[in-house]
Amino acid sequence: MSRAAVDGALELAEDDGRVRVHLGDLVLAEYVVAPPTPAGDSPKPYLHPLRTTAGETVTAVRPHDHTWHNGLQFTMAHLSGENFWGGRTYVRGRGYTPLDNNGSVGHVRWESIVSEAGYCELRHELAWRTAAGRRWLTEHRTLRFGDVSADSWTLTWTSRLRNTSNQELRWGSPVTEGRDTAGYGGLFWRGPRSFVGGTVRTSDGRAADDAMGHRAPWLAFTGRHDESLRTSTLLFADSPANPGFPTAWYVRAEPFPVVSFAATYHRPWLLEPGEDLTLTHHVVVLEGDPDPARLAELAARATD
Repeated sequence: MSRAAVDGALELAEDDGRVRVHLGDLVLAEYVVAPPTPAGDSPKPYLHPLRTTAGETVTAVRPHDHTWHNGLQFTMAHLSGENFWGGRTYVRGRGYTPLDNNGSVGHVRWESIVSEAGYCELRHELAWRTAAGRRWLTEHRTLRFGDVSADSWTLTWTSRLRNTSNQELRWGSPVTEGRDTAGYGGLFWRGPRSFVGGTVRTSDGRAADDAMGHRAPWLAFTGRHDESLRTSTLLFADSPANPGFPTAWYVRAEPFPVVSFAATYHRPWLLEPGEDLTLTHHVVVLEGDPDPARLAELAARATD
């Protein structure tokens, strides 16, 4: 292991539309800023791969069942009739329907790229454009990588969204359109195929079967890797500063592993012209299967 890895020092490298976060020789995270995603999958930046400090990959990209599920990404399935999620749109009374409404989220400019002792940070402006090319949202996004220890590290993702459409925008989900238990939206993680059937725990002890739509400050997903047979855990923690805290969760362990901070699971969010909405979420990437006491400690540290 290199000296940088021992000290927990992170470094950034940018090339070919990607920014890589290095811990010594290990790439902990790769931010794909301008992916070659098909228009029907609603192109947007995403993080993949995310890795543990042991080098295990804890994200998936373009899975065959939902090709728009790319690593860790921030997106919306229903925004006033536009689909920034990818694929078909759920329509009340019709089900999932192919529509010409797949928008995109595109990088506009870097605001800052910082690599300091103990952390790295990316800030950039993004434009949310409809299928017709209208800019409905301007986002200022901050990704902070840090708090590295021997077996964990933390990502903090902040999205500040401004309605630049000159009209009220309604951010909903398939649940708000009439489909039960499909309240996904916002920051969304797709895990590797080997995590199917993994273990889900919330801060108040709920498992995968009864965590769907449940509100809790944090949720942990533990899975096992092929080949190495190691286990890894992702701890998702909501920020107490977020409107609607604690978040509702969209989570599945089967037939595929997914977690979403589901801000619009139970009701839509209305954004007036010129209004801002800021959401901050934390993801702790861990080796092993920590007990609930350590998960609670890590969640408190991440959100402090």
